[in-house]
Amino acid sequence: MKKNMIALAVTAAFALPVFAQTSITLYGVIDEGINYTSNAGDKSAYQLESGYAQGSRWGLKGSEDLGSGLKAIFDLENGFDASTGAFGQGGRMFGRQAFVGLTAANYGTVTLGRQYDSVVDYLAQATANGNWGGYLLSHPYDNDNTDNSFRVNNTIKYASPDFAGL
Repeated sequence: MKKNMIALAVTAAFALPVFAQTSITLYGVIDEGINYTSNAGDKSAYQLESGYAQGSRWGLKGSEDLGSGLKAIFDLENGFDASTGAFGQGGRMFGRQAFVGLTAANYGTVTLGRQYDSVVDYLAQATANGNWGGYLLSHPYDNDNTDNSFRVNNTIKYASPDFAGL
């Protein structure tokens, strides 16, 4: 018993404090609009519409520094109807995204969970889809997922680190 107390005292004397670098962000968008139709059954109609320009959402994302450039990351994102408060994406609490992962500048990022496919990450920004592209029917029914309407459950996604800017 006495040896254990001495070992504990010696260990405590040389222990260094550890300060975790945790970052958690609460974010969201509430998007509600009024839709006007001039000829709906020979009458005009006004409608309240949630997600008029973007989908209404709130989420939590964060990271925890694990040391040596390695970070644990997560993102939980809920989609909802601002008119009724109902969950979107089939009634899922975190139906837009729900993933955890690890990231390191030298090795890249691996994430696991419900998330967008790689088309959204790398190609969607270069398309004419979205707010003005939809009017031109550049990507009808979001058949290539560049308008972020499709998520994949139970996925493992790897993103390589940047190589000379690529």
